[in-house]
Amino acid sequence: MSSLKISFKSESYSLKDSFTISRGAKKSAEVITVRISDHNHSGIGECAPNLRYGQTISGELNKLQAMTQALENSSNGFERVFINKFFSPSPARSAIDIALWDLELKKMRESIWSLNKIKKPDVLPTMITLDASSIENNLKTARMYIDCKIFKIKFKGDSTDIDRLVKIREQFPKKRLLIDANESISPSKISEYINYCERFNVEVLEQPMRPEFDNLLSAIKTKTILCADESCSSLKDIEAIEKYYDAVNIKLDKAGGLTEALIMQESAISKGMKTMSGCMLCTSIGIAASQIIAAKADYIDHDAPLFLEQERRNKIDYSQGNMNIANSVLWG
Repeated sequence: MSSLKISFKSESYSLKDSFTISRGAKKSAEVITVRISDHNHSGIGECAPNLRYGQTISGELNKLQAMTQALENSSNGFERVFINKFFSPSPARSAIDIALWDLELKKMRESIWSLNKIKKPDVLPTMITLDASSIENNLKTARMYIDCKIFKIKFKGDSTDIDRLVKIREQFPKKRLLIDANESISPSKISEYINYCERFNVEVLEQPMRPEFDNLLSAIKTKTILCADESCSSLKDIEAIEKYYDAVNIKLDKAGGLTEALIMQESAISKGMKTMSGCMLCTSIGIAASQIIAAKADYIDHDAPLFLEQERRNKIDYSQGNMNIANSVLWG
C-alpha cells in the first residue's frame, strides 16, 4: 500500500475573450488539478482534456479515480516508471506524472533544471496566438503583444484565412509568422495554401490536414516548415510522421506527461526534426511543467495563461514577449 495521498478536482478559468479555432470557440479553460502528498511534501499537476481526442473533464476524472485505486493497492506505489508503463497516455496520466515530478523535486530539494543538467534560462520567449475569430481581434491582439517574436495565426479552412494572412502581413511586414490550421485545410487546397505560405513568408505551417491525409505531404516541396500536432501524440507516432513533417509540436497532455514528452523530444531531435513546445488552454502549472521542453525547443507556444481572466495565485509572469521561469513554489 502506498503512503502517498492523491486528490484531484476540476476547475474552470474564464477567458478574457472567446478563443476560436477551426473546431469552434471556447469561453473558458477547463482543467483538472491533481495533488499528491506524503507527510511532508506536496506535488501539483494539471491537465486540460480536449474533445478533439474524445476527452472530457468527467472522463478524465473517472480515469483518475480508477488510477488512484489501482496505485493505492499496488506494491509498486506511485512510481512514474510504473504509471507510464501500465497506463495509456491521457491527460489524467499527465496530471499524475507532472505532480509526481513536482513531489520528487521538492523531496530532493532540486530543480528540474539541475536534475536534467540543463542551464536554467533567465526567461523564455513565447509566440502569441491570433485566433480564428476576426481580423479585428487579430490586429488588437497583435498590437497588445507586439513584443512577441512570432505570431501564430489560427486558420479554419475557409475564405477568411487568406484575407487575414494578407492583412496581418501588411501590418507587420517583418514579423515571423506561423500558421496553425488545426487540420482544417482540405486535401484539394493544400497546394494553394502552401503557395500562400511561401508568398507571404510564413515560417511554419502546423497540422494543415487531418492525419489520414499526411501522406499527401510527401509530394510537396516547400521551404515552409511543416509541423505535426494532431498527427503526433506518442513516441511511436514520431517514427510514423518523420517522412511527412519537418517538426513536431510536443504537448504534455498528448504525451501523457512530462516523462514521455522528454523522450519524444529527444527522439524527434535525433531524427533531425525541429520541436515545438506547445500547450492546451491551461494555467501556469501546465506551462511550468513544460518549460524544460521549451528550453530545448525551436519554437515555444506557451501563451495560454495570457488569455485567462484570472490566474492562479502563484503564476508565471509575462513581459516583452518573454515568460519568466516558474519558481519552485508554483512547480518544480
